[in-house]
Amino acid sequence: MNPCEHIRSHIFERFNKKDAEKNLSALCYSLLSAQLKKWEALEKTYKSLQNIMTRNIRCTGFSVLLQYNPERITSSLAGTGNSNENEHSCFLCLHNLPERQQGILYQDVFLILCNPAPVLPFHFTVAHVNHYRQDIMAHMDTFLALIADFGSQWTVLYNGPRCGASAPHHLHFQVIPSGKTPIEKEIREKERLTIVKQKKGVIFYKVSKLEREIMVIEGNDSIAIADALNEYMATLKKYLPADEEPMINIAGFFEEKRWRLIVFPRKKHRPQAFFQEGDRRVVVSPAILEMLGLIITPMKKDFEKLDAKTIEAIYNEVSLKKILPYNYVQPSKRT
Repeated sequence: MNPCEHIRSHIFERFNKKDAEKNLSALCYSLLSAQLKKWEALEKTYKSLQNIMTRNIRCTGFSVLLQYNPERITSSLAGTGNSNENEHSCFLCLHNLPERQQGILYQDVFLILCNPAPVLPFHFTVAHVNHYRQDIMAHMDTFLALIADFGSQWTVLYNGPRCGASAPHHLHFQVIPSGKTPIEKEIREKERLTIVKQKKGVIFYKVSKLEREIMVIEGNDSIAIADALNEYMATLKKYLPADEEPMINIAGFFEEKRWRLIVFPRKKHRPQAFFQEGDRRVVVSPAILEMLGLIITPMKKDFEKLDAKTIEAIYNEVSLKKILPYNYVQPSKRT
């Protein structure tokens, strides 16, 4: 049965590729405006953004933006085990959405929703209408289509099921405005970038001096981009055997008709400090935003005491470094 028959009351608007006259970005602005007027809980959390605190921390060779945001406590503490495994308890499943929450039905199978715990003034969650586990390769076509349909002013985010997804058992992406994270500027600095491979018009870059393992995959053909990421994931699986996808976070950009994926391979979800007790505990749970340099701290004590040394240690602890081979992306001639 068509999903539309089940979710009629939650549909604000529809967007399909054939809707050439529609602008997805404009539809999302309209959705947020309407939801703020009719959904009091969302209005409250958006007003709370006026009270968040931020500060820049300069680390060795890079910077991060620290944000104190108490509304993100649930996401920061979310588990990756059996939480939300059952669709009856999953907060992204249609029958559990708040009565007044509406979204944009995207390609008939995803619902673009206003995130009820926003990090930025425009923050959307793109949830599948069915209860499927996070799996980027099975839905890479949608991920790349979203990036292109939102356009150059937006960034589409993906968290793997074991490294940051607040609902690991329900397939979803996030969307935020571009230009809001420190790394977006840093990866444009040419001295940080090394081309390690070019294949079918796709360029692989590795990025240095950011204390995180980063692979940038760039090209103008969506099929070739998907193949490149699939190759990268397959290599990770060889070195990190797992029953599910390797731990990974991805941010996707679209500029001048080219896709750019920033890929963060991970070895841990949370640093050891997250599991300490009392004053030794640091409630920082690195997901894609944190890997991009926007570190969310729901606890004020952490916001006040975090420093460059601690942040660098966290990145080193959770990022997959050193053991990651580059032999599969040996330098090759430009094509």
